Amino acid sequence: MNCNGMKYTDYILSERPYHPDGLVALPTVIIAVPVLTGFLAGALVMDGGRYIKLRLILHKREQSKIRYIRSVLSSLDIVPTNQLISLLKAA
Repeated sequence: MNCNGMKYTDYILSERPYHPDGLVALPTVIIAVPVLTGFLAGALVMDGGRYIKLRLILHKREQSKIRYIRSVLSSLDIVPTNQLISLLKAA
């Protein structure tokens, strides 16, 4: 009746998973949940900061490339248009 992949699910559904002597772990859980929530919040803040920094670096790189293309076109006495800049960015 008990297949290997469903061992714990079957135990929870068929046996009594609640044991009164297991209440000793309750204070640990009460402390651990806020601590782990704090760690999760910290990880989200750090990853968010890294993502914003990455987007800023990519934006600066793009703007630098556009400034370079405009300066090259100006040095060749060509009026830089958006279409021409897009063409040169793709190259």
